[in-house]
Parts: sequence; structure tokens; C-alpha cells
Amino acid sequence: MIPRIGCSWWVRAGLVGSLAVAVGAGTALGGIPMDGVHPAFDIATVPLPNKYAAMGLAFLSDGRMVLLTTGKIGGGEIPDPDPESAVYIVSGLGTASPAAVKIAAMFKQPSGVNVVNDKIYVSDRDAFYSIPTNDKPADVNNNKIKVTDWTMSGRWHQWVFTPMYKDGYFYAPYSGSIRLGGPSDVPATSEFSGAFLKWDPQAKTMEKVAGGLRSPNGANINDAGEMFVMDNQGSWLPGCAFMHMKPGRFYGHKQSPPQAPNWAESLPYQPPAVWIPYPAQVAGSATAQPVYISKGPYAGQWLAGDANGPGLTRYALEMVKGDYQGTVFRFSNGTANSAINRLAWGPDGSLYMGSIEHYGNWPGQGLMPLYRMTARPGASAFEMYTILSVKDGFEIVFTEPVDKATVTASAVSVKQWHYTRGAAYGCCKDADEARTISKTELSDDGMRLYVQVAGLKEIDYVAYFKIAGIKSATGRLPWDNEAWYTLNKISDRPWDPHIGTQVRAQRAASPLAGKVAQAPAGQGLLQVTLGLQGPWSLELRTLDGSLAARMNGAQPGIHLVSGGRAVPAVYMLSVKAGSESLTRKVLF
Repeated sequence: MIPRIGCSWWVRAGLVGSLAVAVGAGTALGGIPMDGVHPAFDIATVPLPNKYAAMGLAFLSDGRMVLLTTGKIGGGEIPDPDPESAVYIVSGLGTASPAAVKIAAMFKQPSGVNVVNDKIYVSDRDAFYSIPTNDKPADVNNNKIKVTDWTMSGRWHQWVFTPMYKDGYFYAPYSGSIRLGGPSDVPATSEFSGAFLKWDPQAKTMEKVAGGLRSPNGANINDAGEMFVMDNQGSWLPGCAFMHMKPGRFYGHKQSPPQAPNWAESLPYQPPAVWIPYPAQVAGSATAQPVYISKGPYAGQWLAGDANGPGLTRYALEMVKGDYQGTVFRFSNGTANSAINRLAWGPDGSLYMGSIEHYGNWPGQGLMPLYRMTARPGASAFEMYTILSVKDGFEIVFTEPVDKATVTASAVSVKQWHYTRGAAYGCCKDADEARTISKTELSDDGMRLYVQVAGLKEIDYVAYFKIAGIKSATGRLPWDNEAWYTLNKISDRPWDPHIGTQVRAQRAASPLAGKVAQAPAGQGLLQVTLGLQGPWSLELRTLDGSLAARMNGAQPGIHLVSGGRAVPAVYMLSVKAGSESLTRKVLF
């Protein structure tokens, strides 16, 4: 089920027709919505024989896709079983005629699927199921085993979305208690209302890990095993929110008076890592399942679709004083008017995007294609890659060196606003506050732009960036010129424009310089190449001196060193061999 925020709606998704349209690249530059495909990627429809309202995507070890669909979208009570609420196995994804075979059906309103050791699990409106066989059985309607019932009533808006699996347990966000129309002025429907849940595959246990979720239509896990949830705006949630799940924390959604507080309201408050502004400055109003990027130029970041709008948004996080915060960027369109609800990486390295049906003011126009996004070899975009907090402003990191002549006094503007939570629908985005930029400076390598900003405020404050006139050193315009950074904590890190220059100077100064090389090797990893004969030692430390990694050896070779962080950070790399030593600042 897709959480429609603030209105009552019903639709039955018909499974007819076909679509196979390639979508080409376009241009953006601050368009709302973004109107083209990201220059580094191609997006095309998968030519399935029918259209399917996607509620879950996963893959089996043999490369076949598991596609979970729903027959009904919306509604308050628990519906009857539906033959279109089903599990399909999709084969031949790389061919002109892929096939979708239904293997299980008669769910109610399923909202997520996962595959663990080739066993399929489905989260339905009222229960959690395992699927006994992945091949088409004689009776698809009974190819499911109920693992557990969810504790809920027939009241509006109780779903367990997109289950994740880690270390023998499932985890998933469970929606809060909301009545038809969106307000939270109803009693909590169960002790698990708004919880981030944990349970074992036999459901012998059910735990509340954290709470205060409202309409969390999507969750996922990164390579470090950290879990993140997308929640949707409405009562007590003035914007959509991308949240890092931490045990024992409250994420902000309450039961409105005169109802008693829900179970989590006494826990310590955890602000979102990223606020997604509403209405439609960035995407739609119902940001959906995120997906972590493990490889490629955006490794370590996230993408997400929106159940109320086409295209994808991109999320770049950093760790500041023990918590994640960061930036949302528009990333790509190319999905026509289809709302992108579910995402999954395929074994071919492509990103598969499942869409949903049109209804009311929602997009779709009756189209529910499955999309595939693939990287274009050798292609790239000039754009803001990430934004990082420094103690007196921000550091904008670009994907390519910037033309220094285009960094003028008016090249960047910044304003902030605060989100104040309230019982009214979408309450409340506070007034915009202009921020004065007192200095801009480009790093020596041209990749980073320092923006000194006066009067910054923290905790649930969004800093809106707009760049104007900036070009790359090769004359390229940025793919997009806006960004939204959530500032919960101001970093103590000072701006340093010389990281690249210092590395070059140290190479010239040390006898080891020509025998030590390094390069990023994926998020949180540094590849260090040593051309050293005889005993050597290597250390990687954070800027505060904490040891991140240490190695010893006696032969030349290539080594992967972990910084222990899932976001870009600056470290000190030290190599010693005999009486010689080399120290470099590295960013990865």
C-alpha cells in the first residue's frame, strides 16, 4: 500500500497493456520537476507484457527478479484478499521479451518483499509470509505460509513496509496511527504503533527498536549494516524525512490531543538526517523506498523515488558529532509521469525502478512500467557531489574542478528555515531566514568551494543552496543548481583549501613520495599502493588523532584500508620505512 497523505482514495490497478519506450537524456538546471535523464545514465522501460503496481523488488541468486504487486492502493480498513496482490518471478530481463510468472497471490495490500538465501518473504497488510516454492505451483493462491500476524485493527494506515534482513533478524518500519484524511487524533492502534520493528524469521520474538514513525513507505540498509527509513509528511511531520535508525530513539510522530501519547514519545528525540522539503521543492510529497549506492562515482550515497512524483532524488550524508546529516539533490527524471515506489539493484549492475498507478492528483496516467537505469560508459555530469559542514559555514564538493573565474560574490546564495512539528497537517515550515555569505574560496585542486556563512542555526534547520554562474574548468554548466542541507549539528572541522596541494608537495619532499600512491576505492575504503622493499608500517588516523587503521608488511603491493566511516572524511595517512616517513592528508 502507498501511504496517501491527507486524502481518501481508492483505485484498482488493471493489469493490461504494455510499454517499451527508451527515455533519452535532457537538461535540468533547477527545473521543478527535473525534466531530463541524468547525463551519466540511460533509463528505459523493461518490456513486460503487463503493467504492475510495484510494492517490492528483489532478486534471486540465479538473477531472476521477484516482483511484488498490489491490486488495491489506498483505503482504511483491511481489504479482502486480491488476485492482483501477488508475487511474480520475472526472467529474461536482458531480453526483448521478459516473462513474469505469478507464483503466489491473494494477499491483501502487500507492502514489501525480501529474499534471504533464495527464500521469499512478503510483508502484507495484516501478516508476514514466507513463500514455500519459487516455481509456479498448482495453486498460486495458497503458495504462502503465515509467519506471524501484525498486531493491528482495521483503522486507517497500519502497514509494515519493506522488511530488511540482517544477522538472523528482520527489521521494518511500522506506520503510525492516523485516521482517514491524515490527522493523528486517534488512539494508537497497537503497542507497536510507529515502531521500527525487529523479529526473527519464525516470529518468536517481536521488538520495538525505535519509535515515532508516521508513514514510512520504504527502508533499506547500507554496506555497513546501518538502516535508514523514509517517512512521509503530514501530522507532526512538516516535510518528508530520511532517517538513520538508532535504537531507543523517538523520530517525532505523536498521537494528537486528546489522545494519550504513543509508547515512544518519552524516548530521546532523533532529528532526520535529511529533511526533504514539501511541497514539491525537491520531489513530490511521498518519498518512497531508498536504495544505497555501493559502486560507481556516487558510492556511499543514496537514491530514492517518490510515490507522488516521477524521477529520483540523491542523498549525500556525512557524520557530524556522532550523527548523520546531509544533503538532498534532485538527480534524474526520465520516468515520464510514473511515480517510482520501489528500487533494487540487479545482478547486472542496473538499478530497477518499480512504479505505481495514477489516481487523483497522483501521477502515472495509467502507466506502471518497470524501469531500468544503467550507467553510460565514460559519461558524467558536472554537479554538486556533496555538501559538508565546517565550523563557520559549508564546503561544497563538485564532481569536477571549478573554473575559478566563475566563483563570484553572487555565485552562491544560502537561506535557512526551521521545521516545527505540530498536530496540524504538515505543520510547520517556519519563515525563511536569509544568511550572509562573508567569504567564498576555491580549494587548490578546484574541487571544493568554501562558503563562509554567518548566523547558522542547528537542529531541524534546512540550509537551501542555489548556485549561479558557476562552471567547470572545461566550461560545463551544472546539471542542477540547487541543494538542501539539513543542519542538526555544526561541525568543528575547519576549512582547509590545501589538501590536494599538500599531497603534491609531500610527494616532492619525501624520498618515499614516488613509492606511495593512494586513491578512493569505494565508500569508506582507500587503496594504497606501496612500492617498498623491506619492513614498512602504515597508519590511517582521523584529524583528531584517533587511529582508524594500521598495517605492517615487508613487500610491495596494493592494500585496501578502511576509514571506518560510510561518508567522505579527511584522514592523515602515514607510511614509515626504515628512517624515512611520509604523511599525507587524504579525502575519501
